[in-house]
Amino acid sequence: MIDFDRDTALSQKLLDALDARAKASMQNIANQNTPGYKRHEVRFEELLRKELAGGGSIENVSPVTTRDESGGPGENNVSLVEETALLDKTKLMHEFATRRVGSYFNSLNKAIFGR
Repeated sequence: MIDFDRDTALSQKLLDALDARAKASMQNIANQNTPGYKRHEVRFEELLRKELAGGGSIENVSPVTTRDESGGPGENNVSLVEETALLDKTKLMHEFATRRVGSYFNSLNKAIFGR
């Protein structure tokens, strides 16, 4: 049996994380030539994995944006190739998640209205 409340909560959290990740990547790309800029990254999947492994709930997990402090002081650590690849991956995951949510609501629509 499918737990629709948990499934919907997971989809919502995933879409929130993907939105934050896309914004962080775009900010990183915009600052790729700024001296001393340190890239932002969004952590979600590993936090979700830890929470669920410990018996926790999806509702307790939110995406966290952190600064990648790698590289020397005054050195920009943004790689345009890596950020573009991350944006492409994020786009694919977003399309998957929105189709999944859309399918769920189409099923509800059929159950309610019979079409």
